[in-house]
Amino acid sequence: MKIEFNTYTLETAIPVESYLKKRKPAKFFNRETAAAVVCVGRLLKGETLNTDTSFYYAKGQVEYQDFGLEQIAAASRDDSGRFCRERFVTKAIAGISPLTQFKILYNMPLSFVAIEHHLTGDNAVIYASGSGLITQARHAPPGFPVLLGAGRVFPDGTVESGFALAEKEEFQNAPLPSSYVEAIDIFSYWLTLYGGNVK
Repeated sequence: MKIEFNTYTLETAIPVESYLKKRKPAKFFNRETAAAVVCVGRLLKGETLNTDTSFYYAKGQVEYQDFGLEQIAAASRDDSGRFCRERFVTKAIAGISPLTQFKILYNMPLSFVAIEHHLTGDNAVIYASGSGLITQARHAPPGFPVLLGAGRVFPDGTVESGFALAEKEEFQNAPLPSSYVEAIDIFSYWLTLYGGNVK
């Protein structure tokens, strides 16, 4: 098993352009997606995965980024302060950048990593659950390694990203964490326990 775990504070630049074949997609990234692209790039170090590699990503809480939802809600209210569909369509939606939709969808870290590395195998986004992520890996189709990832964005803008590449069999006897353990915490635990490469 190979493991990579990265943390970026709000003041630390995420060097995503260094890990993209083409820089244009970066404008669609939020902090979690940028950190995921960098983390998996560091994990693979230029290695090319088989396109049928299974890839599962656990989406954690995004507690920092403001996608303009407060402004949308305010622009959608009528003069009495109630929600107005007409204002939502004519005023609120018009003020949203088309790029915002790519930043708020839960599957964007998985999607952009898969696009960058040409992964078309079995994939799924799991909400936060560490046990759910390992269970998904246990049920991956046989024949290729499994790529697991997870991310979390804290209220202060700090973002964590973790990735592991392993054979499916390596997860069969791995203990399942409690249902309260977030997937991202598994990667920091594995890194502390085993270091970057686990044999």
